[in-house]
Amino acid sequence: MRVLTWLFPVFQGFFLGVIAMAFHELGHLVTALLVGVKIKSVGFKWKGLYTVREAGPPAKNLIVSFAGPLTNLALLALWPLSHRFALANLCFLFFNILPIEGSDGERIWKCWRQIKRDRRNRGASKLYTAYGSVQSTIPAARFEDLVSEPSPADD
Repeated sequence: MRVLTWLFPVFQGFFLGVIAMAFHELGHLVTALLVGVKIKSVGFKWKGLYTVREAGPPAKNLIVSFAGPLTNLALLALWPLSHRFALANLCFLFFNILPIEGSDGERIWKCWRQIKRDRRNRGASKLYTAYGSVQSTIPAARFEDLVSEPSPADD
């Protein structure tokens, strides 16, 4: 009988963790649909539920990646109703926001770096004049065009 009194909280915590995981993935799904990122599949592996979506722009992927942990953060508001459910959401939030391989934190970090890189590259392609900045309109030459012999058709 003592074993059952010890196992009940373990199974209850497991069950609440699965519910927190389901809400987490639901946050990703709803946000992906709202920002226009197509969902390829939703499944269950040994690590838990997962969502596979199309590769969209980094800004949209950043928003979708943040949606799961933010859902868990919002569910922390249920602390007065269920401390255990709130704790399950806190744990899910914490471990998903860490930048470890395969986590939301890693995807957030990669998207953030890509956005920063794109902004830096966009800024480098502008010409600065006395009248302000303008986008460069100089066409880029291909390397093959510079080193190859002209074809007889070009004559």
